[in-house]
Amino acid sequence: MEQLISDIEAYCERVGITPQKLLRDAINAQWGQWQKWKIGESSPTMKVADRLRAFMDENGAVHKSGRGDSFPSRQGAR
Repeated sequence: MEQLISDIEAYCERVGITPQKLLRDAINAQWGQWQKWKIGESSPTMKVADRLRAFMDENGAVHKSGRGDSFPSRQGAR
């Protein structure tokens, strides 16, 4: 679980969104789900974790905001 949390945080930092937004976009999670995972109150199933990883892999270069804007990855930025 710690690795998944770390991967989510790194992805969100790279694409400029919050973990809550990622969970909402990727798995249609409730807004409080991220905090529950962080504090250990709940955890995702393996199926959900796989869906999150697939979403991050497929959307690593560009993530669309709720307004339809595209944001390029900051992966190469220094």
